[in-house]
Amino acid sequence: MRGASLAGDNLLEIIAAARAEMPDIPASAWERFEAVVRRQFGAQRVYVAARRKREQLRVIEQSVAQEQGADKRRLAAELGVSVRRINQLLVLCRE
Repeated sequence: MRGASLAGDNLLEIIAAARAEMPDIPASAWERFEAVVRRQFGAQRVYVAARRKREQLRVIEQSVAQEQGADKRRLAAELGVSVRRINQLLVLCRE
């Protein structure tokens, strides 16, 4: 993989962030990933959704599983949402 990001080429930044979070994945895998993405989506703008709700649900589910209950105020502060929103998300976790 190249070392420096080219102007307008966000893929290298995305891969660098992923590599930092997953250092156990070999460089050859990242190189293959880059090649596939460039082949499939080269010269296109690709939208990456934030999926905040999905991430919030994951954090809540982990908290409930680890603690056998959720400290709603702590979760609200951690996720940057209200306690009311935590209650709404907890209902979704149960469905």
